[in-house]
Amino acid sequence: MMQNRNSMNRRKFLETTTALAAGFAINPASALMASPQKGRVISVFHPRSVQAGRHISGPAVQQMLRQGLKALTGDERPWSRWIHPGDQVGLKINTLGRPFLVTHPELIQAVIDELKEFGIKENRIIVWDRFEQHMRDARFVLNSTNQGVRYLATEGDRGGPMRLDEKASYRSVLDQEQEREAGSAVSRISTIFTQECDKIINMAILKDHVATGVTLCLKNLAFGITDNNNRFHGIDHVGPFIADICALPIVKKKVVLHILDGLEGCFNNGPIPRSPSSFFTPQTIWLGNDPVAVDSIGRGIIEDQRRAKGLPSLASLKKPVGYIELASTKGVGECNLDQISIEKISIV
Repeated sequence: MMQNRNSMNRRKFLETTTALAAGFAINPASALMASPQKGRVISVFHPRSVQAGRHISGPAVQQMLRQGLKALTGDERPWSRWIHPGDQVGLKINTLGRPFLVTHPELIQAVIDELKEFGIKENRIIVWDRFEQHMRDARFVLNSTNQGVRYLATEGDRGGPMRLDEKASYRSVLDQEQEREAGSAVSRISTIFTQECDKIINMAILKDHVATGVTLCLKNLAFGITDNNNRFHGIDHVGPFIADICALPIVKKKVVLHILDGLEGCFNNGPIPRSPSSFFTPQTIWLGNDPVAVDSIGRGIIEDQRRAKGLPSLASLKKPVGYIELASTKGVGECNLDQISIEKISIV
């Protein structure tokens, strides 16, 4: 009986995937993205990027970003590989770990400055996450006006706007039924993603996760662009959900760059760390077009730190970190570390 039910779910998912691919085609005139560089990651370390008292050096971060982008593209104008000056660009950040560990504002500002220098108008840049309250808790000031960089959330609080696309949804009964919102087996995709942004830059945090093992680029997308997704946190459900969402043609097409923010990271008690003892300071950012490769590197960094602290590995705790490999089987990217090329830059 369950096998038939899951087969029906798979058919529904394929129908949804087809609709998304057809309904949100990229305009060829603005599709400037170079071929994805599968299995290639740039690692940029700066020893003065994080200073005493958790002070982040904006100039150091700007230097890290510029050198990383140039190394990734081999181009003095790296954004031209992915973005047209007339595009509307979304920066998908992560604020779940508020107030202590969110995508660092200094890194966000560095990306904004680079985009503006490239020619993107300030009001055509959207910094966003799923929940309005999370963004407020992280001290971001929301701005939906036509002046300045916009800061938006998909789901408002206290009767605020709900930016959810009724025509772009993921249907699945392979979930924890008791965790469904209003009993629904449908997760809608944010209209910020489907309608308001031409291109997306994924800005994840280096963190472990109590349920999913790690929460890096892939999870920042899958759980960050959809609603009604607590139902997928079960060990048998999280992998297929993350892999399916990240394998959607619209996601693979629109998300042109993945940045893993490892200026600071969390190796234990994530994704909402409550103690500085869970933090470490790699002072590194990782960049790539391949989120599976970036996550494979990030997971290894977290495992190394856990080992150094005498903690058991995530794998031994049976954390469902296998979704990285599952996403790879769906063509999202390369997970085999032997096949991943990592270029390390150390700024002195």
